[in-house]
Amino acid sequence: MTRTQLTRVQTRRPTVVARRIVGTPAEVAATVALVRDSGRLVSMTAPRQVPGDSRVTVTVRFLNTGRPAPAPVRRLRPGHVIAAVTVPTLGAVAVAGYLAAVHLAQAVRAAFPLIAGVVLVLVAIVLLLRRSGRCCPGLHCPGCGH
Repeated sequence: MTRTQLTRVQTRRPTVVARRIVGTPAEVAATVALVRDSGRLVSMTAPRQVPGDSRVTVTVRFLNTGRPAPAPVRRLRPGHVIAAVTVPTLGAVAVAGYLAAVHLAQAVRAAFPLIAGVVLVLVAIVLLLRRSGRCCPGLHCPGCGH
């Protein structure tokens, strides 16, 4: 007989908490960005200048889940995906082309004496079969008559 374990499911809804943030514009912007990036921001008021001071105030409403905020989800832009695929592909093609050129050069260098010998024999055959004037230069053709 197997036992099944039931996982604890949170049935409580997260509560909405309102907080007023007071600080320099940079501090307030960083705090709002932190809540927004955590995915818990519900709403916020427009920043207002504190009278007689350089500080600003904002009221933020956010979800209080009672547990740590999930990590923000990063969305990939299409341009980044294309670059992530294209750059390694071009690198692999460049390396493959270089290796093919190196192997081809080594093969030509290794076979050069054979290639030179075949070319020399072909040149000799062409010179022997070439007609120079009235008579053949050594090999008699059927139409020369001598």
